Amino acid sequence: MFRTDRKYGRIGRRFRWPGLFLTALTLQLLARYVPGFAEGYAVFLYPAVMRTLGTVSGWFPFALDEILIYLMVFGALGYAGWGIRCIRRQKEAAGQWGRRTVAGILKVCVFWFFAFTITCGINYHRTAFSRLAGLPAGEATAEELEELCWWLTGRIEEVCGEIRVGDDGLAALPEDMREKTRTAMTDLGDRWPQLAGWYPKAKPVLTWKLLSMEFLEGIFGPYTMEAHYNPDIPAYNQPAVLCHELSHLKGFMREDEANYIAYLACTGSEDANLRYSGLLLAYTHSINALYRADQERFQEVRSRLCEQAERDYAWHRSYWAQYRGPVSEISDKVNDTYLRINSQQEGSRSYGRMVDLLVGEYRQTKEETDG
Repeated sequence: MFRTDRKYGRIGRRFRWPGLFLTALTLQLLARYVPGFAEGYAVFLYPAVMRTLGTVSGWFPFALDEILIYLMVFGALGYAGWGIRCIRRQKEAAGQWGRRTVAGILKVCVFWFFAFTITCGINYHRTAFSRLAGLPAGEATAEELEELCWWLTGRIEEVCGEIRVGDDGLAALPEDMREKTRTAMTDLGDRWPQLAGWYPKAKPVLTWKLLSMEFLEGIFGPYTMEAHYNPDIPAYNQPAVLCHELSHLKGFMREDEANYIAYLACTGSEDANLRYSGLLLAYTHSINALYRADQERFQEVRSRLCEQAERDYAWHRSYWAQYRGPVSEISDKVNDTYLRINSQQEGSRSYGRMVDLLVGEYRQTKEETDG
């Protein structure tokens, strides 16, 4: 009996990692091809995963997954050094060490694939937020884009008189920005139940310079359920970035919808600097869409942006110009590939699809006003 138990124990260990891989693969296929599976997971199972991991990572004042990455890198370097030392001292054959290392790497990859699947991979295939919330969306004509941009221009000019401005004339960070963005996202839950519930505070990354070199303003850490942001980017943009990353924590992985949710959260806030951030996010994507549709209309609208916003835009262009180079180009290609693999077929361009939602909102607002 004892020998039989040992036999089945060895079989169990042998199939543990293939079983984990097959489980993750099956979940991915179900999410992609079985209607309702991804949405059911996002509603009934994912919140428990998010709350558990988010609570644990919330015990740490720093970005936990950033530290874990450093530990993994240093651990891998230490392991490689130890392996070389063992081989040189003939404590282990190079072939044996190589096979064991490859087996270890494969196990790490399988675990990563499984963890990615349950923390965010399935959510890439859930029902779009626009459909869940009943938001009208659709492609716009050049005339509608122009009207949308004029609408946003007026709203930006109104809020500019209320925002906090630094000695340099640029928009300042809101006081207690991390808590206010968290509150703004929580308040959205009163309007859309899909966004209701607990949110952690977003965390600044320590190695923000690396993010800037990659042209990244923020990043979602699925393995620790943390929302991270680059604390060095222009202040006016930071609240919108925080809300964008927090929206991913609710399982909305599409970049266009994360942008739109960030816009809704910021513009619904009582803090003027949050509203300003959300409006400039919307204006940036809308005016770029108008440029592609009709450059003559673009020139007319673009020339009417208020002085405050022009100053912040000038600083924005200057900031990112210093980091433009091969690293940012490679990062964009990697991000584009990652989005396409996860069913966002427009890749990096999917960030700009929030304009469809903005147009839908504008149409709805216009109908209510006319009515």
